[in-house]
Amino acid sequence: MLELIELPEPQPGPGEVLVEVLASPISPMDRLAMRGLYPLELAEGVGGAQGVGIVVELGEGVGELEAGTVVLLPVRVGAWRERLAVSASAVVPLSPHRDPVAACTLRIEALTAAVLLTRLEPGESFVHSPGAGSVGRYLTILARERGLRSIALVGSREPIADLWGLGADNVLVREPGLASRLRALGLPQPRLGFDGSGGATSGLLGSCLQPGGELVVYGATSRQPVELPVSQLVFRDIRVRGFWLHRWARAVGPAQLRSELEALAAMDLQEQVVGRFTLDQWPAALELAERAGARGRVVFTPATSQRPAPA
Repeated sequence: MLELIELPEPQPGPGEVLVEVLASPISPMDRLAMRGLYPLELAEGVGGAQGVGIVVELGEGVGELEAGTVVLLPVRVGAWRERLAVSASAVVPLSPHRDPVAACTLRIEALTAAVLLTRLEPGESFVHSPGAGSVGRYLTILARERGLRSIALVGSREPIADLWGLGADNVLVREPGLASRLRALGLPQPRLGFDGSGGATSGLLGSCLQPGGELVVYGATSRQPVELPVSQLVFRDIRVRGFWLHRWARAVGPAQLRSELEALAAMDLQEQVVGRFTLDQWPAALELAERAGARGRVVFTPATSQRPAPA
């Protein structure tokens, strides 16, 4: 159950900075955690898996940052509040000219896309769904930067022009016979597919892959289990594996994690936003975030008037 609560004014300890939150989205991680379906707990019971803030005070021993620096917040710090104290070594500086709302999903969705694409060589193709989702849009944008060819699957024709504008090579509506359509277009069968949809879409993605190809599941917007026909698993040797950014980050360590985030922070990546809300508008914000078909993130932009925080 969510409610608004008053929190004490935080104070930065040694090695910490006090940050005023500028933008924090409602991420899939937050929505799962609120239902008790995420394997990691909320920080201090407060939602907000990621966000952008501005440093307002330095704790003892902090010399590498200055007050006024705009930063990416660490993951899972409970960013649905106005101010919080975080480790100075865990934040990543952003350009002061960046729109904090447009940059607020770099920590999870953009990083997920960037890591998934490291398994491909320049010139390769890949297929993915949902193409119009946050990770899907980042996959399209980063693929163009890395010399990869993307085949984005979408639920309707509505987002096709938008994805072409982002640099998508091919955008196809999810429907039966998709593999035949790829062949008719003269497109090669990719060896990799990225699945953030789940349900029957998993089978569509698998049908597009070459024999022995791999389907990497990073989410399930359909809230349905992965459905892959036995014919694909047995006769075409399609393999399925999962990807969890948290496990990847723990495996590579903080140095590589920071390097990847700094590279993303240096790019002009823009999240698609469908609504901005202050913290006291959280019921309306959550309702919009849960609405089927919403293409983009709902973002909290906390005011600085000491309003309570949803927890």
